[in-house]
Amino acid sequence: MKIKICGLTKIEDAILAVSLGATHIGLNFFPASPRYVDKQTAFSITNTLSKLENPPIVVGVFVNESELKIRQAIKEVGLQLAQLHGDESPDLIDQLGPVAFKAYRLGKTTLPNNLPSLCLVDAYVKGQYGGAGQTADWTKAASIARDTHIFLAGGLTPENVIPAIRQVQPWGVDVASGIEIEPGIKDPQLMRKFISNALSINKNSN
Repeated sequence: MKIKICGLTKIEDAILAVSLGATHIGLNFFPASPRYVDKQTAFSITNTLSKLENPPIVVGVFVNESELKIRQAIKEVGLQLAQLHGDESPDLIDQLGPVAFKAYRLGKTTLPNNLPSLCLVDAYVKGQYGGAGQTADWTKAASIARDTHIFLAGGLTPENVIPAIRQVQPWGVDVASGIEIEPGIKDPQLMRKFISNALSINKNSN
């Protein structure tokens, strides 16, 4: 089970997430987000994480950004993946290649006939691009998860991550607001409980 802790803004939160078992760290580059990080802060986080014994995959979250700016951020910050969480065209995803994957907001985004090898499934909330705490449609998410690898996002918490994994059977889970004290600041105990619960399902399925 892959675990993505998203919307981090503090180095200490990122280090704790990895020590607890997070495989992916999400940094938000959407200026309108309360979890936005600038490139300097993001580089400090990625640089620190790269020196860990088991460094995570660092994902940059972008909303309706240009290919050039995404590529610049990947290079300057040291990102491994780019998550496109806006209304990006399929052409942009093709241009970026395997470094990018799309977030589909169920109820808003039309899924392609041929699903990519990896995508993120989130809830649609009007006027917001993720991090709203709204639970995604698990039934629809499960049907997508049967055909490809997905990160399940949208309103996940320590309390509902176990039933979510059991119903959807995702490749990974993604959490932001569900473990926060305030936007961008994670609660250590909630983070610990979320990751522990998600990993407990993984162990029981092996």
